[in-house]
Amino acid sequence: MDEQPVIERIERLVEEEHTLWRASEQGGLTDSEHDRLHAVRRELDGCWTALRLRRAGVSEQLADSEVPDPPNELDGPDPEPPHLEHGVHDNQPAPDPGVNPNAP
Repeated sequence: MDEQPVIERIERLVEEEHTLWRASEQGGLTDSEHDRLHAVRRELDGCWTALRLRRAGVSEQLADSEVPDPPNELDGPDPEPPHLEHGVHDNQPAPDPGVNPNAP
């Protein structure tokens, strides 16, 4: 798929966005210019998405419900064991903090 039309559209939108930003710094924007700036930013987001999809070889964007969740790499394969040394997960009283639990 040809990326050039999307890239050219992105460049034109970026140029218009920069023009609007410069105008806002010099004295503010009218309501219609604010609306146009927001429309340009939304269209830029869509163009970048289209470009990423073209580069990935995807012909159409997947719905959010069709995108699989990434694997949770923080939990690991096994559940965390209970913290019995802290007296949190059992019915026993908490150990005395002044006594070393590893001492014979």
